[in-house]
Amino acid sequence: MNNLNKNKVSVFRGPFNGCLLLVFLVFFCSSVQIYAQDASNEELTEEELEGKESKWSNLPYFMDDLKVVIGFNRSGLYWSDQFRDLSYGSGALFGLEGFIPMGKISFFHYGIHYSTRNFSHLNQVTFRTNHLDFPIFASFSLPEFRSIDWRFLLGTQLSTRVGASQSGVYPVGPQDQFQFDTNDFKNFDGGMFFGLSAEKNDFYFRLRSYVGVNKLDRKDQGGMNAFYIDFGYFLFRRYRQ
Repeated sequence: MNNLNKNKVSVFRGPFNGCLLLVFLVFFCSSVQIYAQDASNEELTEEELEGKESKWSNLPYFMDDLKVVIGFNRSGLYWSDQFRDLSYGSGALFGLEGFIPMGKISFFHYGIHYSTRNFSHLNQVTFRTNHLDFPIFASFSLPEFRSIDWRFLLGTQLSTRVGASQSGVYPVGPQDQFQFDTNDFKNFDGGMFFGLSAEKNDFYFRLRSYVGVNKLDRKDQGGMNAFYIDFGYFLFRRYRQ
């Protein structure tokens, strides 16, 4: 009777141990396969990253210092016959700029902006003018202050007006009361500006003043001027080898 029980136990343990061994082998093979697949994925990811870095680092030289710029301004008219009734307005700009080194301390800058310059007349009528600006200027490095690259700016800016609008209406007044009219605004302007900029890693900051040389309204002598505060970010400088 004891021998029969032992045989039953051995018969029971035999298939049970075999099943355990089979499950262990399947689990081991699956683990090895998953590990190998993860390793190949990691290698592929590293190769892709190296390829991307190599791609960005081989950009044309002029793109090394290409930056996107946004800015804000306070603009108005100067030398106008209506100066007593004029006030400044707030505007903005968005654009791209780049520069090329011309020496150890000098640089040539170029760019394109879409900007708005605004002013008010009689504190009741606001005029908004939209422009495509093409700044061309030189900058000169100043002594570094706590690892910030300071530069003095001097140059010109060409502008073409792409739109203008008026908000508010003129009050009823004398017939000889002067009124600005967007239909009389000139389409082209040019002027000079000067200012100061600072660079730190991929970031850019600038203060500048602009004075136009062409009068805005054909019936008035006033030209546009503006004071800017600009912020920029270098798009590809981090990839420079």
